[in-house]
Amino acid sequence: MVNEEKIRQFVFNGLLLHDSLLTLENQQGISVSNPGDMKQVSRVVETDFSPIVWNNAISMSSVYQSIFCIENMLRNFIVERMSERQGLNWWEDKVPSGIKKAVEKLKKDEIKNKFFSSRSDSEIGYTMLGNLGQIIINNWDDFSDIIPSQAWLTSRMDDLEMARNIVMHTGVLPQVEIDRI
Repeated sequence: MVNEEKIRQFVFNGLLLHDSLLTLENQQGISVSNPGDMKQVSRVVETDFSPIVWNNAISMSSVYQSIFCIENMLRNFIVERMSERQGLNWWEDKVPSGIKKAVEKLKKDEIKNKFFSSRSDSEIGYTMLGNLGQIIINNWDDFSDIIPSQAWLTSRMDDLEMARNIVMHTGVLPQVEIDRI
């Protein structure tokens, strides 16, 4: 019965994500269903690059979009769950000090570079993908009703982080990895 509830919750969360993506597309004009839509960077045209580079970029843009959504959905999930279960001071009280130090360093480094605006108003926005999983594991009692196991989470986070790093450093994932994401 517990597994059925977890599956039901997983499907429900998937439907919520799908609805959020459609809202982005319909109300904000952000193309989610057509990753080849290059309106945002209209000055870049196919003839500027070799066909291989262009096709790889188009292929990886859908992966980037998926990873971007997953990573930010995970951040939102952590904030909502921890705020609900631990209160508004959850960051100070429940996040490992090493993660907090890494976030503070990143924020300070970002302040030094005046050419970029800050990426987030909250610490979770500066938290690296791998550290998001660590926050969940360190607060397992607050997440164990939704996530099957710590090993499952670690496996998925490791796979996602590896794929993310490949894509963010202009690598190309094989189709089997794209399908997994």
